[in-house]
Amino acid sequence: MSLKIQQQQNASPRITSRLPEAENWIAQESVSRSIAQEQQALLVQMQQQVQLSNLLNQINNEIRSTLDIEEILTSACRLLGQALKCSRSSILVKESSTDKILVTRGEYNEGDYPMQLGMKVPIEGNVHLEVLISQQESLAVTKFLDFPGLNQRSKEIAEVLEIKSMLAVATRYQGEVNGIIGLHQCDREREWTEWERQLVEGVGAQLAIAIAQAKLYRKTCRQAERESLLRLIGNQIRSTLDLQTILETGVREVRKFLQCDRVIIYQFQDDWRGKVVVEDMVIPWPSILGEMGADKCFSGDYGNYYQQGRVRAINDVFNAGLEPCHVEFLDSLQVKANLIVPIVTARNEENSPESGGNYHPELPGRLWGLLIAHECHETRNWRQQETELLAQLADQMAIAIQQAELYSQVQEAAVKSQTQAQQLQAALEELRSTQQQLIQSEKMSGLGQMAAGVAHEINNANNFIHANLFHAQEYVKSLIEAVDFCGKSCPEAAGAIAQINEELELDYIREDFPQLLKSMREGSERIRSIVTTLRSFSRLDEAEFKSVDLHQGLESSLLMVQNKIGPNVTISTQYGKLPKVKCHAGQINQVFFHLIDNALDAVKATRKPGEIAISTCQSAPDTVTISIRDTGTGIPEEIQDKICNPFFTTKPVGKGTGLGLSVCYQAIVQTHSGKLNWVSEVGKGTEFIIELPVSIDRELRVES
Repeated sequence: MSLKIQQQQNASPRITSRLPEAENWIAQESVSRSIAQEQQALLVQMQQQVQLSNLLNQINNEIRSTLDIEEILTSACRLLGQALKCSRSSILVKESSTDKILVTRGEYNEGDYPMQLGMKVPIEGNVHLEVLISQQESLAVTKFLDFPGLNQRSKEIAEVLEIKSMLAVATRYQGEVNGIIGLHQCDREREWTEWERQLVEGVGAQLAIAIAQAKLYRKTCRQAERESLLRLIGNQIRSTLDLQTILETGVREVRKFLQCDRVIIYQFQDDWRGKVVVEDMVIPWPSILGEMGADKCFSGDYGNYYQQGRVRAINDVFNAGLEPCHVEFLDSLQVKANLIVPIVTARNEENSPESGGNYHPELPGRLWGLLIAHECHETRNWRQQETELLAQLADQMAIAIQQAELYSQVQEAAVKSQTQAQQLQAALEELRSTQQQLIQSEKMSGLGQMAAGVAHEINNANNFIHANLFHAQEYVKSLIEAVDFCGKSCPEAAGAIAQINEELELDYIREDFPQLLKSMREGSERIRSIVTTLRSFSRLDEAEFKSVDLHQGLESSLLMVQNKIGPNVTISTQYGKLPKVKCHAGQINQVFFHLIDNALDAVKATRKPGEIAISTCQSAPDTVTISIRDTGTGIPEEIQDKICNPFFTTKPVGKGTGLGLSVCYQAIVQTHSGKLNWVSEVGKGTEFIIELPVSIDRELRVES
């Protein structure tokens, strides 16, 4: 025992002497570890700064490469989400400083988590957003659903988006919040580090400038688009007076500019009812084009407001204090928000200085209709510039409508004047035609009367001659018998009679006189035949419809043109067996005369030998056909459709009236319900084909 104690006592000085060295070593180790830790922390801090710097540089490069806010924010979300390895990164933007709603304009989604892009989030009622906007630093929340004051709606959205942890910061430009950066962890709860908060805050400061610049750029672009749209409508008004084209262009461009679901133009008719005359909409929203009826709540009071230029922006039809029937009407159209501007045209006649006591300077004009923008999928806060644009476009459209109406009135007046002029011209042409036809008819009537008169006089004289030929023959026979008797009874006179017989050639007279009387009888018969033909052509005794032999009419017509038939013209006839046709014989004979006379002129114009062939046949049980064909000059194809027009003629001035074929057409087609056709070829000749019904119904006949 004492030995151990002694040994310990003997060793004690040595241990005591080594203690300061150990303490020094420990102190040195501690200092080294501290220095190492500081160096490690400094290294981590430097790495973080480099990472932050790289991230900011990348975001800056994205900002410099484009001014499109969606591209900038989407790229920033991607870079931020990849850097911090979070489930979702998104950026919500305030459209204007007065907006109370944030819209998700950029997003990066690391997995298959629900998308937030495009979601509109109201600031009011969302306590975490209110906290973010009220403080400069970021907000880190490990258990998002346990955030104090979170309302039920926000919790439901968080559950839908599967948010467990959140790190967010408000972006500020010149002291105004213009957006919020939000990082979400969806697969687990996450403790956010100070460095991560600093990183988000640094990115937020950078993106605040980018958002402001992009919004300014977009505002400039929107202003340019607005000016372009107004210029487009103005150009449309100047370039065309087609109202439908102008209105369709207007609603199409307005819908594109406003990015809304439907734009319509509603035109009033009466009792504040009307219809949608133009529409542009996107699927899946239904079309309401056409008769839409009227809002039962819409009355003249509303009409007066709109006539005064009232513009109405309804952000939420269900919470705008509208009358229930009006809300019901809009809901039937699936409208959640709308923007309405009136289309008021200039003063009409009822409100003009010329109307005297009805003139009211305070009334701007006539309420033609309404230009309406519909938002159907959700509510919408209409901005002032959108309202102003729609009002300007409505004014432009009102000008276009008024110009189109004036143009329509001018056109209607022009059409009316043109119609009246055409009617007057037609009446004048009809009068001229009637006058010429009357003259022609009088000429033909005079010719017929003259022919009938001449025939009558000739016939009277011829009858006298014809009737006395028999008596002359008997008288001569008696004289011859008396001479013969004297010669036989008085022989002493035989010598004198023989001398007289020799001197007067009584034997020759006795032999030739019967032949002379025969020739005189044949001549008288020929005169009687000619007289009969003249009477047949004139048909003065057959002015009404009677059954006649058409062949007699053809022969009498040939006789009338006999003097024009020269040695170089051959007339051939081939008559078929025809029944008697019930017709106006005088008119049909005139047709035959005109066609044969024209055929003779056409053949003579060739200065060559030619032929006129006339043929008839019964082409059907109740129809007869007459063909008059010539080998004349033919009719050019370009004028064949005009040859039956009144006063149209190819003959030289003074040689034709242009009424011949017109009279033929009227007589055959209108008076006798027949057909007049022709086939012609230049240089080969023409064939006119007449088809006449054997019997005509007087009730269906049109008098010529």
